[in-house]
Amino acid sequence: MYEQAVIKFYKKMLSDDEFVWHDFTHSHIIHDWLFWHGKSNVVSTPWGVFIQGPRWRNNLVTWSRFQRELALQQGFPNSTRWVHGGTNTEHFCPDPEKPFEKDGYFLFLARMHPDKQPDLFLHLAEMFPSEKFVLSGSFGKHATPDHAHYGRIYAEMAEKLPNVKVVPDPTKQEQLHLLRHARALVHPSVRECFGLSIVEALATGTPCIVSRDGAFEEIIIEGKTGFLASNIVQYVEAIQNVDSLSPEKAREDAVTRWSRERVVKDYLKVYEDVKKGDVF
Repeated sequence: MYEQAVIKFYKKMLSDDEFVWHDFTHSHIIHDWLFWHGKSNVVSTPWGVFIQGPRWRNNLVTWSRFQRELALQQGFPNSTRWVHGGTNTEHFCPDPEKPFEKDGYFLFLARMHPDKQPDLFLHLAEMFPSEKFVLSGSFGKHATPDHAHYGRIYAEMAEKLPNVKVVPDPTKQEQLHLLRHARALVHPSVRECFGLSIVEALATGTPCIVSRDGAFEEIIIEGKTGFLASNIVQYVEAIQNVDSLSPEKAREDAVTRWSRERVVKDYLKVYEDVKKGDVF
């Protein structure tokens, strides 16, 4: 029964040009397969800095201008497009009972991995012993073994700092609560092709302190919704000046630029072009 359903599905993909197929798989197997059969009614969105496209070099839609530049470096054409990601700004919103009320802590919320630089976050906590810091994210309970490995390392580092609270593997509701009530999200990750946790934080009315790397410069409005930092000195300055940022402006920017509705509008334009036969 399952095999028959799969065969029926793939036959429909080959026979029906009315649809536009959007491939979000890491290996782009749908795009690869349709290209092999001479079909162009498909687009792909890659996940990371290395873009797999062994048989095709067309109809790529990246998450950001930064990722598009990486695609061009890897042989994709100048016509390659980008559509910024977004989030559900109705779910990620300020606390309806206590809108924009903060608990005074600086939040790290990401998977435990060196690329995310939780060690830099903990270094900032060490430099500001009178401030509160919360280290949270994937420590490996529901994820890959490397999260657990690095989670143990960073948890041990955090244990030495009395002003750091560790919240491992938070539920979706716990994540929302942490984002809503943080003084700022500190996200020093590097080589990111978008920054989903950043737009989620902005949507809850929480400004962000992030690395001046990857796509983050496309998200943060310097001095209004957050600060961009290239070195420890700039991170320190950002921590010191965080109260100059407006939670209300962070929320306003998220609703304007990072909503699902804006994402849908941008992608529909891409799909319409593909249906017209455009190849980019």
